[in-house]
Parts: sequence; structure tokens; C-alpha cells
Amino acid sequence: MPEDSSIDVPSQSLPPPPRVRKSGGAKVMFVVLVVLALAGVIVYLLSLLNSKKFFLTPEGGELVVKKGIFFPVGSEIYQPKEPELANLYKPIEVPGELRHAGAAEFPDLPALNREFVKYLIGFAQEMIVSDDDNRYQRGKSYLARSKRLEGLDLEQQETIRGLMADVDYIEAKRSYIGVERILEHALKMFRRAETFGTGRFADAGEWMQKIEILLKAIRETKAAGVPRAASRAMLEHGEAAPVGVQRTETAPGPALQTAVEHGEAAPVGVQRTEPTTKKPRPKPRSELKEIRSAPRPRRSPSIPPAEGI
Repeated sequence: MPEDSSIDVPSQSLPPPPRVRKSGGAKVMFVVLVVLALAGVIVYLLSLLNSKKFFLTPEGGELVVKKGIFFPVGSEIYQPKEPELANLYKPIEVPGELRHAGAAEFPDLPALNREFVKYLIGFAQEMIVSDDDNRYQRGKSYLARSKRLEGLDLEQQETIRGLMADVDYIEAKRSYIGVERILEHALKMFRRAETFGTGRFADAGEWMQKIEILLKAIRETKAAGVPRAASRAMLEHGEAAPVGVQRTETAPGPALQTAVEHGEAAPVGVQRTEPTTKKPRPKPRSELKEIRSAPRPRRSPSIPPAEGI
């Protein structure tokens, strides 16, 4: 019985092992990286744009100035590094028309200033005429803030200038009234000094008279202005001119001439001038030449008197 012999299969007849093909993972990774880079650029640009924006936001009963943060969305309270600028953008009370409004967005600070100053001016116009001193002072501060904001248009600048002039009028009137109060207080103190003093200062009465004269003039001018006709009548009768009225009337010509001729004093307000004689008019040059060229008469020789006659 023949032995079973193993059949040798030649290696050449076996098929080669299948090759593993590389997948497209590298391409996918490259595409993903490109997309992420583009997304990062977009996020950066959006964040940069948002960081340059400004917002007016009604928040908690106040109108707050905010600035965008370096992120595609979001904002925070605007706080400049300079303390003086930080005071300009402090929150104010919300105007009635913005109580239920959302945040207003502005591309830059000058655009926000032009909108923000509208509300500052609106509040200042009401507050500076208020009898409440706290509201008046707050209105003045709003005007001061408005004046320093940059990027305002010409109409807003003119409005602020006009309101500042109104404040000057109010301040001047307050100073006028304050002078009267100061004088009244000084008069009371002089009276106490004269009544209860040790006698070291003996001129308290003189000071009281001076203050009473000033108070009388202030009260008269404050009560009512003196009409022009009344002031002219006071001046003609030789009375003192009211405060603020300049005395400019002059006496009639004949009266002044009579006073000068008799050596009397000129009326008040009239400057006395001495009469002057007219100077002879100089002769023309032609007449002077004729006079110089005319022949002069010869002098006859003097005859000595005869002696012994």
C-alpha cells in the first residue's frame, strides 16, 4: 500500500494577500481644521466688531451706557479709565418714552453721545427752572456733562449754549438775592453788637446806616423798575438818579450862558466851559506876497535943531 504523501502546493499558485487601502482620514482632518480656522476667524471678527459697539440700556429704572465685550454677543457697563470721562457716562433716570424699550445699539461713541445728550438736555431744561435746589443742581450737572461730550451736531451745541446762558441768568439773580440776605444778616449782627457790645467798637451805628442805605436801594429796584419818564422827572428836580440809571441831561443853552455870565456854578451834569474868542483867520499866501513886495516909504533925514534961536 503506497504511503500517503503530502501534496506540495507551490507557493506561486497561492493568491497574494489583499492590500489594505488607506482611508480618506487625512483629507477629512484637513477639511475639519480649515473649517475650524475659518470659524475662529469669524468669531474673532464678530468679537472685534461687538467690542466697538455701545449701547443705551434701560435697566433698573436707569438709563445705563454700556460697551460691547470681546465676544460675538454681550456688553458691560462702560467705564473709561479717566475718572473725568467716567463721570460723563454715569447712569441717569430713564425717560418716559424708554421705560419699555430695549437696548439701543450704536456703532461708535460719537453716535451714542448724540443720542445720550438728547435725554441729558431734556432733563436739564426742566430741572434748571425748578424751585427744588437739588433738582436745579442736578440739571446744572447734566448741562456740564452735555457740554463735554464729543461728536455733537451744531443744533445740540447751540441748545446747550443757550441753556448755559439761562443758568447764568439764574445764578446772577440768586447772587442778587443773596446780597440782600447777607446785608440783612450783617445788619442784625451790628444791631446786637451795638446793643450788647462792650463798647470796644464805637462805629457800629455808622455801619448800620450804610447797610440800611444799600438795603433800601436794593428793595426799591427789586420792587419795580423805574420808568424812563419818572427817572427823567427825578433828574430834572435834582433828585438822585435811581440805581442803574445814568444821569446825562444838560441844562438849556440860555440858562447855562446866564450862569456863566454871573459867575454861578453850572447845573449838575453840565460841564462848565469858558467862552473862547475866535482866532483871526490867517491871510492867504498871495496877500502876504503882495504886502512883502510893496515898496516901503523912505525915511526923511532928521534935521538937527538950530542952536541959539
